[in-house]
Amino acid sequence: LAKCVSSPHFQVAERALYYWNNEYIMSLISDNAAKILPIMFPSLYRNSKTHWNKTIHGLIYNALKLFMEMNQKLFDDCTQQFKAEKLKS
Repeated sequence: LAKCVSSPHFQVAERALYYWNNEYIMSLISDNAAKILPIMFPSLYRNSKTHWNKTIHGLIYNALKLFMEMNQKLFDDCTQQFKAEKLKS
């Protein structure tokens, strides 16, 4: 899913991001956020800055917002880890 979200092809990224509109999928994501967010965060964050399609930007911001509302501390931890790894490279 993270690879699909990172796709430069907007339809691939769009379809992957539509999972966040599905209540059942969101309940699974919520139950497993500690495993899923660290995997998804780099792709979502990177594409929020670099994807060329404005629709994808909106869907990514929605997904990031949902993750933030789900678990603020985990979201902050993932943000810090992503920024630290980015500084290393």
